[in-house]
Amino acid sequence: MPALPARPSLEHLRKQAKARRRERVIGLSRAQHDIAREYGFDSWPALVHHVQSGALAGIERALVLADPDVLSALLRSDPAAATAELAGSLPLLALLRRSIGAPADVRACARMLLDAGADPDSYTIEWGGEGRMTALFDAVERRDSALVRLLIERGARKDEDAFYHACEQSDLVMLQLLYQPEFRHVVNHKLDFEDVAGLRWFLDRGVDVNANCSLHHAISRGRGLTMITMLLDAGADPNLPWDRWDVGRRPLALAARCGHLGAYQLLAARGATADLDPVDAAVLAVARGESVRLPKAVPPALGNPRTDDFGWILGQFALLGRTDVLRALLDDGLAVDTRGWSNFTPLDQAAMNGRTETVRLLIERGADLHDCAFDDDGPTPLDCALWGLRNNRAEDGDYPGTVALLLASDAPTRQSPPVGDEAVDALLAAHRPG
Repeated sequence: MPALPARPSLEHLRKQAKARRRERVIGLSRAQHDIAREYGFDSWPALVHHVQSGALAGIERALVLADPDVLSALLRSDPAAATAELAGSLPLLALLRRSIGAPADVRACARMLLDAGADPDSYTIEWGGEGRMTALFDAVERRDSALVRLLIERGARKDEDAFYHACEQSDLVMLQLLYQPEFRHVVNHKLDFEDVAGLRWFLDRGVDVNANCSLHHAISRGRGLTMITMLLDAGADPNLPWDRWDVGRRPLALAARCGHLGAYQLLAARGATADLDPVDAAVLAVARGESVRLPKAVPPALGNPRTDDFGWILGQFALLGRTDVLRALLDDGLAVDTRGWSNFTPLDQAAMNGRTETVRLLIERGADLHDCAFDDDGPTPLDCALWGLRNNRAEDGDYPGTVALLLASDAPTRQSPPVGDEAVDALLAAHRPG
């Protein structure tokens, strides 16, 4: 295994990755992953963080490394450093956004900064000037409910953006810490994910599922029948016209248009009615295995590519585990990596829901194992499987089988064990470099 030089250059490593991409005719993310593994790191981001931290000094280095001992000494000699601007930000935000340290060390450093006068409501203006990214938001992104609790105890105000992003995790403690009654409408973001306990948490707090058209949202996102049944049992009207996105469409017609055959059958059994238009009927025929002719129409829900080729539905069939339908559509010429909701590929969505046989088919058909849905850091398909295991766990998903298949195909991930599942942790540990 080659060793990094004493003072490694990130620019040199990036050039090395680009050269390998050209030489081996592979994607840049795969070239980066391979180089990181050769140097003994689990992922390219881990290598980048290691190199970047080596070039830092003083309080910035102490924060990025989350070194409580060094930070304590620095603050004793200069208490004002806890609130002084640092590289265009504030020390608390630099810690929460950039640190690669262990969670306990990050919390210890945060406590020191707060004790020295750091504002628990520290924020920056982001998203083109439209919103504030707070320290509380950053704590949520770090997936650390103890850190969230610390900030709130020190006076951080609960904000909707932080609560919204907490819905992307399965941590109910974090939801409770951040909850305000006026945030209940965020239930639909929880319905972006397969989280039965999370939905129950919202229902127990009296969310109005009809005012939020939650049944429509769940159908459009391909939620499982348990969650759809929960909404119906909570009073969701199976014949309520949608008041947003695809305005006027009723749940039964929406289930047909989204290829969600299970939801269509459940709704029909619960008394839902609707007149299907030609697009609805065409997609329903595909879902029933009677056709492979997808219609020309834009997706009924936001978050999908706004094209009229209906290719987004490959991901919907993938997350639902409809391997038979997916195979027929691929045989008919649809591209295996066609992007769908949130820029995910069908492989991403199948992996996220533990659809082992669907993942097997997509790998056999040449799906890109190194694709990154959001940016250079990921998520890759294996990242999606590991994230889904913790936060999007389909009741009938086979996550160990899915992870084993992806690892056997040398799919990269920036995640390391433990991830909370003994079988998956064992698979990851056995596949680590070194």
